[in-house]
Amino acid sequence: MLARNSAFFAVAFSLAVARAATSLSYAEAEVAWKQVRDRPQYQSYVAEFTQYNNSLHLDDKDGCYKLSPGPVNLFLVITHTGSSEFAVVERVLSSVDNPKARCFMRTYEGLRTKVPPFLPFVLQMGMG
Repeated sequence: MLARNSAFFAVAFSLAVARAATSLSYAEAEVAWKQVRDRPQYQSYVAEFTQYNNSLHLDDKDGCYKLSPGPVNLFLVITHTGSSEFAVVERVLSSVDNPKARCFMRTYEGLRTKVPPFLPFVLQMGMG
């Protein structure tokens, strides 16, 4: 009985985390990121994600950089449900709304990745 209750609460918690992650605003994502960006677990995950990103050439495969001038700051909101082997970039929030930002959003939204050390995981990316 205890194991069944634990499983139920784990699934319920995962769903609550996913719902909360999908409703984050850009400002809320920035606050969440600032709270964890200096943690060793965050830094380690970002290093692995960067290697994964670079190996697949995700940031330049769709030609996003040439679509608009100026930088774009992104927050990737990564979530995970207990039933999946992978986490997913549930949402991408951008500092601007232009063709470059929308292109990066399409590139990263729905991306499957390694499960992060904590959830929701807000990963910051600066796109020049």
